[in-house]
Amino acid sequence: MNVHETVDVATVELGSLLLRDAKLFARSAESPPLVEVAADATAAGVGRVDRAGRHDVTVETPVGEFEAAYMPWEWRGPEYPTLVYHHGSGERPFDVGRFSSNSFRRLFVGHEAAVPANLVAVRAPFHDRSSRAYARAMGDLENFVGMVAASAALVEAVAADARERTDAPVVASGISLGGWAVNLHRVCFDSVDRYVPIFAGAALGDLFVSSIYRKMAAERVRERPERLREVLDFAEPFRAVDAADCEPLLARYDRIIEFDRQRPSYAGLALSVLEKGHVTGSLASGALREHVVDALPAPDVDPATR
Repeated sequence: MNVHETVDVATVELGSLLLRDAKLFARSAESPPLVEVAADATAAGVGRVDRAGRHDVTVETPVGEFEAAYMPWEWRGPEYPTLVYHHGSGERPFDVGRFSSNSFRRLFVGHEAAVPANLVAVRAPFHDRSSRAYARAMGDLENFVGMVAASAALVEAVAADARERTDAPVVASGISLGGWAVNLHRVCFDSVDRYVPIFAGAALGDLFVSSIYRKMAAERVRERPERLREVLDFAEPFRAVDAADCEPLLARYDRIIEFDRQRPSYAGLALSVLEKGHVTGSLASGALREHVVDALPAPDVDPATR
């Protein structure tokens, strides 16, 4: 293993030790398929996305209600494209203080001038609490399915309101958990102009049954890999989307979102590759920001007035 792979493996092994008996899906591994849940999910309470502040949203799904939120961070005007960004697993995306560490802060806070877009952050359910409370919630597969489905529905609601505020394109991007959510949105809604998933794919079940991240899941779940794939995977409908509207980024040495396993989902699309692992790649903020910015359509404004 190279250093990138070693960091991924060590990070997961440490996380597995900290979870002890609170492994993912330890209480229940039953759930309807993720795509079916997301297709029937609706987000209520999304108001004007051009108004600053945190806005709480209730998302109705076939497996229950989930509380999420969004936060318009920068609104440049209707001439600019709108970027809807979804964070990674375990992050608190609205914590943008000096000593906080999350992908939204690393990529965008303090770098607004480099991002020619209206910028809106979304927060997944269960990401307004402690790491321990989040882990406890993930003891039920239905909660994980509902969380990802609710995130996709929230992206849809935010994007729909953004389309009412501007004629410019809407772009959905996210890292890791956020990347899965925007890819799921592409399958169930396919209503934004461009998708920019980072370190994600469409074979979500493999994350818990074949990658090093399987150590985070309960043993009895790992013993039923095909059932987990039936619930979580959406590679076939993802590939069936007949649009060249996705610009993914994968990390070649990623031991969590495995490059060789997720790459086939992007057949026919312009895949970019970062020569890092999951953890080291997540910290390569400049490269990630550049990838997202390069995917943004140009604003319909005079460059001298930007």
